[in-house]
Amino acid sequence: MSAKIFSGKEVSEAILAKVLEDSNELIAKGIQPKIATFRVGDDPGSMSYEASIIKRMAKSNIEVETLGFALDVQPDEFLAKIREKNEDKNIHGILIFKPLPAQLEAIDEQIKYAISPEKDPDAMNPTNLGKMVIGDKRGFYPCTAEGVMELIDYYGIDVKGLDVTIINNSNVFGKPLAMMLTDRFATVSITHIFTKDVPSYTIDSDIVITGAGLYGLVRPEQLSEKAIVIDVAMAQMKDENRQFVLDENGKKIRTGDCHVDVKEKVAAITSATPGCGGGTGPITTALLAKHIIKGVKLQNGLYEE
Repeated sequence: MSAKIFSGKEVSEAILAKVLEDSNELIAKGIQPKIATFRVGDDPGSMSYEASIIKRMAKSNIEVETLGFALDVQPDEFLAKIREKNEDKNIHGILIFKPLPAQLEAIDEQIKYAISPEKDPDAMNPTNLGKMVIGDKRGFYPCTAEGVMELIDYYGIDVKGLDVTIINNSNVFGKPLAMMLTDRFATVSITHIFTKDVPSYTIDSDIVITGAGLYGLVRPEQLSEKAIVIDVAMAQMKDENRQFVLDENGKKIRTGDCHVDVKEKVAAITSATPGCGGGTGPITTALLAKHIIKGVKLQNGLYEE
């Protein structure tokens, strides 16, 4: 058996078509949607994400102001710039790339609360997580977690009554996703690095959602043939000796948590592992654009649930 392949790119394109329509309507009203991004240092992952955001937002007629800082930037300077952009009525969203250096991690709580909830497209401000808990649709949900729900909706999966295992317990993914799923009456188990026997949860699950960043963590024998696997992780392929596997050009192979053979066992899958649909990454960036449009509407009295 070979799994049905879910395409994150296909889901993202459906989201972005609506984003572009909304963006053009706002521009016609004299409002130019705009996001400010904050990057400290030259972390390759952050720089790659920044480039993808610039490219994606351009296609959605959303402007991007990029702010770069040296690794030794002082906390007061960094916070002052966040507050400046937060007060700027022409900026509708603020996104801060991680990782941050130690002197900024030390003021993480101040950074989170320096961003107004209405300008917080990736739900850094805990106020937005609180809104999620009480079902306030005017809040923002973390993009990666919400992206899973967008995929579920796009492919018409009714999670009511289903058993779901999440392999991740972070505040930005596993926990908010569990909340969103239980709101739809799924029965959710959250597993993590200290879970004694993860396969005992996954083997009978209707849906397995993973985001650990370790290739081969999820293997065929840990899953049932009925399972839908949604893999949001970014990892690199390694062999049984934990050595990187290289492609024909000598480059490391990008994967998710799923072993390449998982697609031959389960009912449906998306993962960055080759041949598995690419994962949910494109949906995350598309939702960032969608959230900017939502932010514009919230800040200008145009939002309707």
